[in-house]
Amino acid sequence: MDYVTNAYYVVFYERADQRVRDWPLMTSPKPLVTIIATYLTIIKVVLPKFMRNRRAVDLRIVIKWYNIVQIIANAVATWGIMTSGWTTTYHFGCMLPDYSMKPEPLRMLRFLWWTFILKLLELMETLFFILRKKERQASFLHVYHHVSTLVITWAAVKYIGGGITSFSPMINNAVHVIMYSYYLLSAEGSEGTKACLRKHKKWLTVMQMVQFTVMLIYSSQVFLPSCPAPHGVSIMYFPNVIFVYYMFYDFFNKNYLKDENPHKNGKVYQKKKSNND
Repeated sequence: MDYVTNAYYVVFYERADQRVRDWPLMTSPKPLVTIIATYLTIIKVVLPKFMRNRRAVDLRIVIKWYNIVQIIANAVATWGIMTSGWTTTYHFGCMLPDYSMKPEPLRMLRFLWWTFILKLLELMETLFFILRKKERQASFLHVYHHVSTLVITWAAVKYIGGGITSFSPMINNAVHVIMYSYYLLSAEGSEGTKACLRKHKKWLTVMQMVQFTVMLIYSSQVFLPSCPAPHGVSIMYFPNVIFVYYMFYDFFNKNYLKDENPHKNGKVYQKKKSNND
């Protein structure tokens, strides 16, 4: 028992970035585990049972403002990470984290923490799907992607908080600005705008797969002998990104590539509607 206690202390306290030891949700993994357990219980048990004999809830106004908040927040987070190193002292080689209390590294750490908060906010999307009776959109890909990204972002803030690790959140936040702009316009735009967006919807998935590719290629520098970056988070990061990439490709293949041959096997494949339709 002492061994387990000591290992827990070493992993979650001694090896952690001491700058975030008193930050909200960063002290220990317990709040994160509680949030994830609560989220899974609500979306798998509580909400489906609650909505079983009820009509879909009209959340158009809520989702509109949710998308607006996400666009603004992700844009600010992208700008914050970019200007806390990437446009000043960083380069695209092996950038090690700076654990000092200097203004710029602390600023980078704060914006990475806010990125983690944005990943928490994204859990609301699953609730929207279930309340709107769109359970199919709350797929394994959707749930796994949100939970795994939340865990990895938490770990990045907890242990690394800068350097090469900040590249992926910066790119991901920028992609989310485009993604939520698409969702907002597909729900609130004119009929012509909606038709155009539906026509090009597949490029959202392509963009996300390109994002994963760029992130994997750049982040793989941590395994070079000349790059003494910490590998703890990388052990979770790389298998997860590869797995999510595969699921996105599988989704793209099933929902868009088949559309190019709609009469395959004598069946007509119907295009799925936008998340905000």
